[in-house]
Amino acid sequence: MRTPTLLLTAALIATALTSQARIIRVNSVAAYATTCTTCFYGTNALSQAVSAAISGDTIHLEPSDFSYGDVDINKKLVIIGAGYFHGASPNNIGLQANQQVSTVNRINLLTNSDSTVIMGLRFAEYGGGLFFYTTSHIRIIRNFFDSYGISFQSGNTAANITIAENYINGGINHEYGSQTLTNLVIRNNIMSGTIGLNATDDVVTNLTVTNNTFTNTGNHGLKNAQVTYNVFAAGNISGTNNEIHHNISATALSNADPLQNPVVPMGNVYNLSVGTHDSKYDILSSSPYNETGTQARGAFSGISPYRLSGIPNIPTIYSLQSTLNTTPGGTVNVTLSTRSNP
Repeated sequence: MRTPTLLLTAALIATALTSQARIIRVNSVAAYATTCTTCFYGTNALSQAVSAAISGDTIHLEPSDFSYGDVDINKKLVIIGAGYFHGASPNNIGLQANQQVSTVNRINLLTNSDSTVIMGLRFAEYGGGLFFYTTSHIRIIRNFFDSYGISFQSGNTAANITIAENYINGGINHEYGSQTLTNLVIRNNIMSGTIGLNATDDVVTNLTVTNNTFTNTGNHGLKNAQVTYNVFAAGNISGTNNEIHHNISATALSNADPLQNPVVPMGNVYNLSVGTHDSKYDILSSSPYNETGTQARGAFSGISPYRLSGIPNIPTIYSLQSTLNTTPGGTVNVTLSTRSNP
């Protein structure tokens, strides 16, 4: 006869197994995603996978020639793509054997999406972007925003948000009306748009802007912000109650101590005619502002620097060779090389 202790132990084990987070595969091609009960395929597969997921699941959004479209997230998820800028130069060669990317259009982070992580995605060129509603503890890591960028929506509250190690062609902005933003960290991004988070009605507390590379000629609207260790290859800062120090810039930063924020000729910082889309913003090794220098600045500096192509910190296949043709029942030889990624 089983003792009550054994019964309780068995029940706890069963509960743990049934509540264990799953890995869900998503692919646009049916043949690649029909081998498991947690596989979804087709251009609407991401939305289907999110609907089927339980809080804590991980969705692997596999690379494709097609966009996976729009999706609303209202639960805790980890969504991982393949990174971006793969293939021949000016992309980064040898980081992924598959040169396709994991493209989405619009992702809405809704109530109950707290603690979601989004990594390694490409947000589409036209109209795509990431939209924050009321949520918290979100990490947006190593994505490529090909157009619009990131927006905090009117009347909502977002707290403990990290936007890091992304390549952002658009901006980081607020929607019309008031937003409440608390503990927002913007770090180690390469950004060709501007930040606009200083509207009169916005309530902004503990905004950190650090170790970024900015290339837009416009102003970054900030308030109540710590602005440190950035490279302003172009552009300036507007707003109030900002602490601005240990940056370098092409022109003098407004309301900033020039001794703590020196103007530096950008020709001594970058050689933009050499390198890939993102590697060209890795500061010249001859400069004291390089990540190995005594005054490291920009996206490739700091304790968690920008990673080329936004490669997620999971193992990847970077080289793959196989037999092109074989007879029915014959042998297929496959050689692949993998690496772990920090």
